Amino acid sequence: MARSENQKLKLFYLVDILREETDEKHSLSMVEIIEKLSLKGIKAERKSLYDDIALLADYGIYIEKTSDHRYYIAEREYELAELKTLVDIIQASQFLTNKKSRELTKKLYRETSRYGAAELDRQVHTAFAKAPNEKIFYTVDAIHSAIRDDKRIEFSYFRYNEDKKLVERKANYRYLVSPIALVFDNENYYLVAYNEKEKEIRHYRVDRIQNVTVLDDARSGAEVYGEFDISKYENKTFGMFGGNEALVTLNCKNEAAGAIIDRFGDEPTFIKHGDGTFDVTVRVFISEQFFGWITGIGRLVKIKAPDNIVKSFKEYLKELT
Repeated sequence: MARSENQKLKLFYLVDILREETDEKHSLSMVEIIEKLSLKGIKAERKSLYDDIALLADYGIYIEKTSDHRYYIAEREYELAELKTLVDIIQASQFLTNKKSRELTKKLYRETSRYGAAELDRQVHTAFAKAPNEKIFYTVDAIHSAIRDDKRIEFSYFRYNEDKKLVERKANYRYLVSPIALVFDNENYYLVAYNEKEKEIRHYRVDRIQNVTVLDDARSGAEVYGEFDISKYENKTFGMFGGNEALVTLNCKNEAAGAIIDRFGDEPTFIKHGDGTFDVTVRVFISEQFFGWITGIGRLVKIKAPDNIVKSFKEYLKELT
């Protein structure tokens, strides 16, 4: 077998060449493989390469041989369609900066051949602005760590003012919470947490959170969030906007059944009437977003009870005209 200074690296270079240059539509002959190894300072013979390919197959890197004696990587960790979906999600994610989206996409290029990478070079156009900085990326990581390690966190919370600048919601105030979960809703990340001061569960826009500190103290409020159902919480909050929680009865036309199930799941009981409608009682946070959802459905859904919510909704509609 031929020798060279880089001979010990031959197997690694062989894998790199096959991963980058081959797929089901593109293959390499043994001569081409030898030539490409030579360009990297590796001398190789056919017999040794046959042994190397068999060794790689034993390791789990499946290399297919075509009828005309050419070789290609037959199986990869991700299918090209899966990588395209991941790229679309990354590029469409509002909480990622353009720079971070590009970096993550380039890393996915390594999971396919150079031909597949060319197909991943696509641009998803979104109707919203991407995040202006990468702080949220590390904030999310810190929150995940706190949840995993059962720790409380402190942070500063910001809002945009009329000058389009981020300012502290409460000047020089540190929020102390026990994180429960991270929710991705309406293109934004939210932290759902037990607020130590208010003694209740609240949520916070993660892109408005800064200067997170993971404390040594264990989380508190387990008696409140111990049986917390995040999916039900999402359904009640309507775009993660808060408000006072209330039990509301809706009168719905039968055609609205799908919209009600999409929003609240199939657990709420439908009380059917003989006039093509049904009533459903659900627990929601009363907010303009909830009223906006009702308005958007149009004549298919009406707020039936309680009276004070019906009155508030009518006042909301008057303010829109």
